[in-house]
Amino acid sequence: MLRYIGFALATLTILSGCTGAGGGFALPKPAPAQIRVANKEVLIAGPKGFCIDPTETRDEGDSAFVLLGSCAAIANSRSKPHPKVPAILTATVSRKTANPPITNSMPALTDFFTTKAGRAALSRNGNADTVEVVKTLDRDGVFYIRARDSSSDTLAGAADEYWRALFDVNGRIVSASVFGLREHPIPSEKGFDVLQGFTSRIRTRNTSGPDQVALENKPRIPFFKRVFKRKPE
Repeated sequence: MLRYIGFALATLTILSGCTGAGGGFALPKPAPAQIRVANKEVLIAGPKGFCIDPTETRDEGDSAFVLLGSCAAIANSRSKPHPKVPAILTATVSRKTANPPITNSMPALTDFFTTKAGRAALSRNGNADTVEVVKTLDRDGVFYIRARDSSSDTLAGAADEYWRALFDVNGRIVSASVFGLREHPIPSEKGFDVLQGFTSRIRTRNTSGPDQVALENKPRIPFFKRVFKRKPE
């Protein structure tokens, strides 16, 4: 059962691996507060001060990767707001399924991340040795992971340690992550607070949340293999 979860977690990093360094911008850029992705069925919005970076966001029809940062930095405008906590946010949206697995798969996910396969799934280069899982917990239908990834293919400018949340939205799996900046690391508890705010905002902005999706009593872990199978680059 646990080996199938590895396919699921693979695409939680595959799209983010294409994200490059932001750099400075000579002219103002669009910095929307929210975006609809995955056939416009999922709305992604960040906490106050965070905006969508259109140049680093990928919407591939039935799945998507969204990157958020400081509105002022993305727009290259001092008039735009800054977040209280300097961080990089990402959201990955899976393909749609009739059987959302996160809510009913907490024990399996907890077990999975104690394995080498679980750490390899979190690593951006697929090497379990680069990942240390610091903590896992679940609250209100959301599975949280605190991890450290020292792989060379890390998100540009981001610290090795980060928080990640997995949850169901409108029949899809959403993975939301919060990365501190290498030059300005943030304490674990602050990162977790930002992630909870990010997760709550996504869930409340989507009218058909996890409570409105029919869930089976027994999780179907093989579903991960179909939904999160790694795509060729």
